[in-house]
Amino acid sequence: MDLVAALLIFLVGVFASFIGGMLGGGGSLISIPALTFLGLPPSIAVATNRFGCVGGAASSIFKFAKAKQILLKYVLPLTIISVIGSVIGAKILIEFNEDLLSKVMGILILIILPFTFLKRELGLKRKIVSKYYKIFGFIIYFGVAIYDGFFGAGAGIIAVFLLIFTFGLTYIEANATEKIPWFLNVVVSTIIFAVYGLINYVYGLFILAGMIVGGYLGAHVAIKKGNYFVKTLFSIIVIVSALKLIFF
Repeated sequence: MDLVAALLIFLVGVFASFIGGMLGGGGSLISIPALTFLGLPPSIAVATNRFGCVGGAASSIFKFAKAKQILLKYVLPLTIISVIGSVIGAKILIEFNEDLLSKVMGILILIILPFTFLKRELGLKRKIVSKYYKIFGFIIYFGVAIYDGFFGAGAGIIAVFLLIFTFGLTYIEANATEKIPWFLNVVVSTIIFAVYGLINYVYGLFILAGMIVGGYLGAHVAIKKGNYFVKTLFSIIVIVSALKLIFF
């Protein structure tokens, strides 16, 4: 690999993880196609991207924890669900064509868009929700965790929205709280990908370094700019992510 390619992979990691760190999702829609464009087969690109996401998730968690935005009472149940989902999802990657499911995920992402506009206070202030909303949220989160374990692109957007809509969290709280379960989801799936020899470590180390930087910066900007800014940008990324998954 030459210096230009290494720098490009690093910058892709920074930008993708910056988006993910700030909004909770959408970054893999940038990094996975970029790795594919640079010559990696789809399954190798997904696995190598997951390796990089370990760094992005860790640096985001560090920043959100310092700002005390993580709601610990939800971390354990979400983590258990996420880890189980990641094991199932990572094994699916070995033999599953992700094209169809990515289009379905794109449609689901597009469906959540009206809620961000019709419910103006959604995600801006924490609200009290019933236990039935939370049970529903846990069930749907399991499905998202499986998808996240084998492909991941767009999963963070759905996960963050679920925590906002079914748990009553703000955008920043949802992003911050979901980061720990997501981190462990990424670690478990990365280990499985490593066992199957799917990770390109030359590309992986550069994208890992970039994602460490991007994840921290994204979390920093989210905390500094506040929930209204994040909600506005979240709505834009929802549209872009849905179109990317459905049509490209």
